Amino acid sequence: MAKLPSIIVMLLALSLIAPALASMQYVMPNYTWQINHTHGSGPSWGLPLPKLPALNTTSSSPFSYWSYDKDRLKSPPEGWEGPAVTYDSYSLSIYGERIMLYSGEFHYFRLPRSTELWGDVLTKIRALGFNAISIYVPWMMLEPRRGVWDEVGWYDLDTFLGIAQMNGLYVIARPGPYINAEVSGGGLPGWLQRTTPVLRTADLEFLQAAENYIVRVAELMAKWQVDNGGPVILYQVENEYSIPTESYQGFPDNGYMQWLVEKAENASVTVPIINNDAWPAGNSRPGIGVGEVDIYGHDLYPFGLDCSVKDWPANATYTDLWTKHLNISAGTPYTIPEGGAYDSWGSVGYDQCVKLFDDVQARVLLKNNYAAGVKILNIYMIFGGTNWGNLGHPYVYTSYDYGAAIAEDRTVGRPKYSELKLQANFFKVSPGYLTAMPNANFTDGIVGFELNSTDNQLVVTQMTGNSGTFYVIRHRDYRQTDDVAFTLKLPTAPGTFSLPALSTNFVLSGRDSKLLVTDYPFGPYVLTYSSAEILTWNSYNKTTLVVYGNVGEYHELRFTHNWDNPSLESSGVNLFAGNGTTVAQWTTTSDRQWAVINDEVYIYFEDRVSAYQYWTVDLTPAFSERASSIIVYGGYLIRTASETWLEGLITTGLLITGDFNQTTTLEIMNVPLLARTLTVNNKPVNFTVNNHGNWVVTIDYEYANSIPIPDLVTEVEWNYRDSLPELQSNYDDSGWLSAVLTTNNTDTAFVLTPTSLYGSDYGFHTGVLVFRGHFRATRHKALLNMYTQGGVGYASSIWLNDTFLYSWAGRAGDNANQSLYFLPNLEVKYDNLVNYTITVLVDNMGLEENLQVGRNLMKSPRGIMNYGIYDDEAKAIVMDVDWKLTGNWKGEYYADRVRGPLNEGGLFAERKGYHLPGAPLSGDTSRSPFKDGLDKPGVGFWSAKLTLNLDGLYDMPLSFEFQEPEDASVTNGCRVWLWVNGYQFGRYIPHLGPQREFHVPDGIIYTNGTENHIALAMWAPNEGGAKIPWLSLKTGHPVRSSRLPPGIVRSYVAESYYDGREGAY
Repeated sequence: MAKLPSIIVMLLALSLIAPALASMQYVMPNYTWQINHTHGSGPSWGLPLPKLPALNTTSSSPFSYWSYDKDRLKSPPEGWEGPAVTYDSYSLSIYGERIMLYSGEFHYFRLPRSTELWGDVLTKIRALGFNAISIYVPWMMLEPRRGVWDEVGWYDLDTFLGIAQMNGLYVIARPGPYINAEVSGGGLPGWLQRTTPVLRTADLEFLQAAENYIVRVAELMAKWQVDNGGPVILYQVENEYSIPTESYQGFPDNGYMQWLVEKAENASVTVPIINNDAWPAGNSRPGIGVGEVDIYGHDLYPFGLDCSVKDWPANATYTDLWTKHLNISAGTPYTIPEGGAYDSWGSVGYDQCVKLFDDVQARVLLKNNYAAGVKILNIYMIFGGTNWGNLGHPYVYTSYDYGAAIAEDRTVGRPKYSELKLQANFFKVSPGYLTAMPNANFTDGIVGFELNSTDNQLVVTQMTGNSGTFYVIRHRDYRQTDDVAFTLKLPTAPGTFSLPALSTNFVLSGRDSKLLVTDYPFGPYVLTYSSAEILTWNSYNKTTLVVYGNVGEYHELRFTHNWDNPSLESSGVNLFAGNGTTVAQWTTTSDRQWAVINDEVYIYFEDRVSAYQYWTVDLTPAFSERASSIIVYGGYLIRTASETWLEGLITTGLLITGDFNQTTTLEIMNVPLLARTLTVNNKPVNFTVNNHGNWVVTIDYEYANSIPIPDLVTEVEWNYRDSLPELQSNYDDSGWLSAVLTTNNTDTAFVLTPTSLYGSDYGFHTGVLVFRGHFRATRHKALLNMYTQGGVGYASSIWLNDTFLYSWAGRAGDNANQSLYFLPNLEVKYDNLVNYTITVLVDNMGLEENLQVGRNLMKSPRGIMNYGIYDDEAKAIVMDVDWKLTGNWKGEYYADRVRGPLNEGGLFAERKGYHLPGAPLSGDTSRSPFKDGLDKPGVGFWSAKLTLNLDGLYDMPLSFEFQEPEDASVTNGCRVWLWVNGYQFGRYIPHLGPQREFHVPDGIIYTNGTENHIALAMWAPNEGGAKIPWLSLKTGHPVRSSRLPPGIVRSYVAESYYDGREGAY
C-alpha cells in the first residue's frame, strides 16, 4: 500500500477525533471563529494546512549533513531474537553490544522552523563524540487545544527524529507529560486551567486530559525506536516526579506512574522505560511493583540552579553517589539524566553561566560522576537555544543559552565544547569502562594501590572491570586552586610499579581531575599504565595513541608488545625499550611531541589546548563502538568523513566535511590504505604525506573585510502605528469576548470578581492580555482598586478612557500588584448616565511550572485578580463594570499554525498580523522608535524592510543588540518586543535585564537577498513615554561552513504570510 502523505494522515486523524471534541467536559464562551463540532464535519482554521514536502535525504548539494542514513544504525546480528535494547547492572547493550550512552540535551522546539539548523546542531553533537541526544516533547505545542493534535512546522517531531537518525544519534525520548524545562506551564497546555483535577496524579480527569497526547507521542516514539531501525533508545515517563506539597497526602502516586508506563507499553514502546528523580530519592525505582520503571535515574545539580554564584560552592562533589545507587537500583546501569543551571530576569546573564560552568567545571564534576560508575549520562544542556515566541516560563528571558557547550548562536568556540570532546572520545574507545565497577570505599580497600599526596589532599576512586582498571584522581576539596604533588603505587598485570620511576613526583593542578588507566588495551597492545590521560586511539592501518596533560606536567607511560628491541624515534620524549616493553617519559609542553615505536605505534603527547584540536570521525556504522574512524588534528569543526569506492569494492579516496574560521592546516591520521584522493567540502584538494604517513592539507579561508550590514537607526526606514487604539473613543470592541464566566477551575486563585477575568478561562494563554471595562458614572468621586497578576517581571497599565491612571512597570521578584487610586472627576448626568471605559494591559510572562505535585501552581491565573470602583473613602463598591477581554487572535484557535500557539500575544498589531511578512507598512515614517519613541504612556509599533546579501557559504551569527541607556529615564520602564519575519525573537525589558542582545538564527532572518520584515513594539508604561536608545545588527565571526546553506532546505512548511486577518479587531 502506498504511504499516505503525512498531511492527509493528519486530516484523517483530525476528522476522527472531531466527535470527541463535541463531548468536551468544560464549557467556554462561544467564539465567532470556533470550530463547528457537528458530527461528520472536520475542523477548519481559516488558513489552509501547509503541504509538507518529502524529506530529501539524497541532496546533491555539496554542503550536506545528510551523510548518515538508516543503514548507519546498528543492525541486529543474523538470527537475533528479543529486544534490541537490553541492560544489566553494568550498562545498556544494543543487540548484545555494550555501549556507554553519552548524551546531550537538545530542545528542538527552541530552534524553530529551520530543519537544516537542526541538522547543523546534531552534527556538532556527533562531532563531540556523543552518541545520543535527549529531548523533551512540549505537550502545550502539540495539543494546544484539547483533542487537537497539531504537529506542523518547526515542532514537527516526526521530521526531527528522522534527522537525528540520519546523523547517527540515539534519542532519549522524554515526553512527560510534564517536562518542566523552563517552558510555559512546564509543558502543560493552558487549557488545563479549565479542568478540575490534581495535575500529575492518577486523578481520572487528568488521565483523560493527558491520554490523547500520551498515546500519540508514545506511538510516534515506538515508530522510531531502535527495534524498528530508528534512533529512540530510551523512553522516560514523567519528569522529576519527586516533590509533593506538604499538605498533599497522595504522593508518590505510583498508580499514575503505572498508567504512564502501561500507555507506553500499549503503544508498542519496547525500549527500556526510565525516570529522572529530582535527587536520589528512589521514587519509581525498579522493584517497587506498581509504578516502577526499568532503569532508575536521578538529576544531579551540584551548583544548584543559580548562575549568579560567584565561585564554586562547598561540598558540591558528592562522594556517596555510587553507594546511593547500589542502595536504590543496583541492578540497573547508573543513570544521570540532567544537571546544569539557567539564568533569570534581573540576574547576571549567560556570560556568567559560561564562566561558572566552563571547561574546568566539566572536567572536575564530570569525572566525579565517572568515579561513581555512571554509564548513562546526559549533559543538560548541550545546546540551549532560545525562548522565542513566549515559550518560556515567567522566570526566564528570551535567551536559553544555558552556558552550554554549543552556544545559542550554534558556534562551538567555547572551551567547554572541546573539553567534552576529550572526555566523550575517550569513552568511545574504552569499552572496558562499561564493566568497571567503582570501589565503594573511596580511597580505602584498594588492594596494592597507594596514593601519597601533600597533606593527604588528594583522593582516588578505583574502577575495575574485565578489560582494564580506571582511576579517578581528584582533590579532596574540589575547589582547591593550588597544585598538589603526588606519587603512586599501581598494581598491574605485569606487577606493581612505584611511580614516577624517573622523577620525584607527579602534579595534579588546581581545580583539575584525572582519569587514568592500567592494563588498558589499545589495538593489539596493552597500556600497562599512563599518568597522562588518553584522548583516543586507532588501529585502522597502524596504531595511533593520543595522550595529553597540562603544560609543565611530568608524565610516564608503559605499554607491552611483542618486540624485544623495537626501533625508536621521538621528538621531546625519552623512550626506553626492552623485553617486550616500552616506557615513555616526558614533560608536557605546548610544542608537538611524539614517538614512533617499530614504525607501527605512533604516540602523540599533547598539552590540553592542543588536544582540543583533535577530532575523531567515524568512517563506518556510526553506532558501533568499534567503528573504523580517522583522527584529524586541526580545524574549527570536522563533521563527517567517508570513503569513495571503485565499483563498491576498493577505496579510492577520502571525503571530509568541516567548518573553518581561519586558514587551517589539517593533519589526517589513519587514512584508509588504498585512498589516493582527498575531497574537502566537495572540493578536491592537494595534500602532502608527512614522515608518519599522515596526510597534511591547508584549507584557505577568505572573507571580505567589509560585511554589508545596514545601520538600523540611520539607514532603515521605520513605519509607525499606534498599537493601543483601544484608548480611542470610537474604538469598537463588539467583537471581543465578554467576560461571562462566573466560576472557574483555577484552584490556586478562586474568582473574586463577579465574572472571571483570567485569560486562560477564555483560551488566552500567552502574551499581553487586554481588558476593557465599561461602566456608567453615578458619582463624581471614586476610587479604583486594581489587582493584576502576570508572573514574575510582568507589567500592567490602566487608563480611564484616554486618560492614563497608573502602571506597574514590573520587578524581577514580583508576579502581582495591587493598587488603589483616585479616578479623575467623573461627569454625572442622572437622566443619561455617562459611559466610561477602563482599559487594562497585563503582560503574561508565561504560565507557572508545576514541579510540586498537589499544588497545581500551573493554574495560577493571568489577568485581573480583583477590582472595584469604591466610594472616595474606599468603604463600598459603588459602580458595576461590564468587562470584555482579548489576547492572541483567536486564542486556542490561533491563526498562525506555522509559528505555533504561543508566538503571538494580544497587542493590537499582533492581533492584526502586522508583525508578519507581507504585512503593509503604515506609511507613517515621521516617528522614529529611536529619536522620538512615545511621548506618553501607550504602545507603539514600528515595522521596516531589511535586505541582507551575505555569502551563503559562510555561517555568520546575527544578533539584534539594544544599546544600554546612559540614563534610565530614556527607556523609562518600557518593554520592547522584536519580531523577525513574524517570529518573536526578543523580549527586551531594560530595567530588569540582563539581556540586551538577541540572536536570530539564519533561516528566521534571511541573508540571501530575500526581503526581511522586522517589527518592534514598545510599551511605555510611565508618564513621559519612552524611546529606544539604539538598535544595531551585530555579526559574529564568519565560519566557512559545510552545513546546508539557506535556500537549499529552507523549511518543510509553507511560510505564513500576512493575509489581511479578516475579522481581526
